[in-house]
Amino acid sequence: MPTELPSSRAALLIESDPDLARAFRELIRLAYHSSVTFDVVVSLTEGLTYLRAHPVPVILMDLSLPDSAGQEAVERVRETAPSSAIIGFHRTSDATRLSDAIRAGAHEVLPVIPPSAETLRLSITNALVRAAHPQTVAEPVPSTEALPTSSLPLAKVAHDLNNCLTSINGYTDILLARLSVEDPSQYCAEQIKLACGRAENLIKQLRGTTSPSLVPQPSTPINSAPAA
Repeated sequence: MPTELPSSRAALLIESDPDLARAFRELIRLAYHSSVTFDVVVSLTEGLTYLRAHPVPVILMDLSLPDSAGQEAVERVRETAPSSAIIGFHRTSDATRLSDAIRAGAHEVLPVIPPSAETLRLSITNALVRAAHPQTVAEPVPSTEALPTSSLPLAKVAHDLNNCLTSINGYTDILLARLSVEDPSQYCAEQIKLACGRAENLIKQLRGTTSPSLVPQPSTPINSAPAA
């Protein structure tokens, strides 16, 4: 998959607001300084129909579409266009909806709508790279007998990482509450929040590679006597 938009049939925008659709069309023109085919559909149903007939490298989709929204919408687009790079966006600063889009398989999100031309171009490039180099599937987990003793600290590492992310998330929420929507730092704080969401998914995968039977259990004191 290319990491730059080609000049023909490069992208699809799924957006029901005509004003926002025009804004994105202008941003694409400014970002790439050339004529780029940028088709627009107004609903998820139309988008899925379009994608079945016209595969495109990049899909930009509103996460609040009239006929479907959020995580479910992203999942349906991923199922229909598994090779396309997907960028989700939401007009309000709803970090939860953006995080859900990442969990559903979006390669990038836009927390500020409309973005600048530079931000849009960077987001498209990032999404194309992530779609071209998906995370490799982990090797099958060997049986409990074959697992090395290092599996024990692996469970603890996952636990400690989760604690660190909880702390980062908490401080990020405080920062977001103090920043105004117009503050440029708002974007950076939201990106930290989204990165934490991705890291949480990685921790879940890390935990999945450890057998529950290998997690340390509380030991019984040697001098304890059985109950009468």
